[in-house]
Amino acid sequence: MRRAFLAAVAAIFLWQAPGALAAGWCGSGEAAADRTDIVTGRQIHPLVVLPADAPDTFAVDAGRLADDAASVSAWWVGQDPTREPRFDEATFGSSTCLDVSFVRLAAPAASLTGATAVFSDIATAIAAAGFASPYKDYLVYYDGPAPESNVCGVGDGTFDTGPGLAMVFLAGCPMVPTDTVLAHELLHALGAVPPGDPHACPGDAGHPCDSPTDVLYPVTHGEPLSQKVLDFNHDDYYAHSGSWPDIQDSLFLRHLDTPEEQLSVALSGAGTVVSDVPGVDCAAACTTQWDQSSTLTLTAQPAAGDRFVGWRGDCNGLGGCFVTLTAAVAATAVFGPLRIPVRVSVAGRGRVACTPRCSHAFRAGTPLTMRALAAKGWRFARWRGSCSGTRPVCRPATDFALAVRAVFRRRG
Repeated sequence: MRRAFLAAVAAIFLWQAPGALAAGWCGSGEAAADRTDIVTGRQIHPLVVLPADAPDTFAVDAGRLADDAASVSAWWVGQDPTREPRFDEATFGSSTCLDVSFVRLAAPAASLTGATAVFSDIATAIAAAGFASPYKDYLVYYDGPAPESNVCGVGDGTFDTGPGLAMVFLAGCPMVPTDTVLAHELLHALGAVPPGDPHACPGDAGHPCDSPTDVLYPVTHGEPLSQKVLDFNHDDYYAHSGSWPDIQDSLFLRHLDTPEEQLSVALSGAGTVVSDVPGVDCAAACTTQWDQSSTLTLTAQPAAGDRFVGWRGDCNGLGGCFVTLTAAVAATAVFGPLRIPVRVSVAGRGRVACTPRCSHAFRAGTPLTMRALAAKGWRFARWRGSCSGTRPVCRPATDFALAVRAVFRRRG
């Protein structure tokens, strides 16, 4: 259910958005794609969206968005010192700040009317542009004409599953602080208010109606975010004791009350290791920090002309490595060539029979059986090199180059 945030026209007051100082955005350029993730875990990715015929206001809007995100983060921690929204970040030179992306719609401003319709149009457009990760919620600052009178924004999402969408209409409620709208719609994108809310508004199950000070109250009179609370009495959607979903448990929030756990990835050979949840994209040894109990799957991808041999350390096997970070985890991805040389030699009189036939371009990973066959009057003594022992049959691993020597002795 999409939930709109409305302005009560008769009682609006003009306030300056409180919170963090207006530092603006440290990034540069209009990126039409999500930049390389440097934040670990499910996260909130911000975008500036403009109609086809709107002037380019990206720089101003990105700065405004960055300031509002900082304000919401500070307010959130003030409400709950154990949690903070996990916003997507990127590296810009020597600085790190929000990873703000840019999408220009194909439709002109005049055709974008009705809050619900515009929400749907933008959701479709950003998904088509690649912003549809199940591990991200998306925060949109839409800088076009107000799609509907006195509608400040719309939000919708599912608890712990992306992609949720929080949309702020910058022209929708010019006298309502945009950080207040951001906080309200972000909570909707995170799944609030979940079914079970005991104080749901009559006819509007998506908002609580027990106090107008609640940041999710459906109507605003233009109050600054500093005058809003995160779930009045904590009995509807946040830090409650009920059996329904609690947004405090959302995987899109960073835990500030527990130490992070370390995930160390090493690589042997040429390839990369990536994670399904944003945070790991390594072509060389790398270390990342995660919230305790984070879960993710690591996937090893060999370079062209190579193959994945298997995991070592806290991961094993050939498939994806599922990780639960209740303690530090260290894993090594081993890569090898697609084809390997096999060199066979003998000492004494005899021969080695290979199944399949040994060659200098043997397909790596293929099961191989070697049998030492002694000549008349000779006996097999032992293997050397890639085979060992005194049994005449050897089944060596074929992940890397093989050099095998069969030693025969005269019968005494």
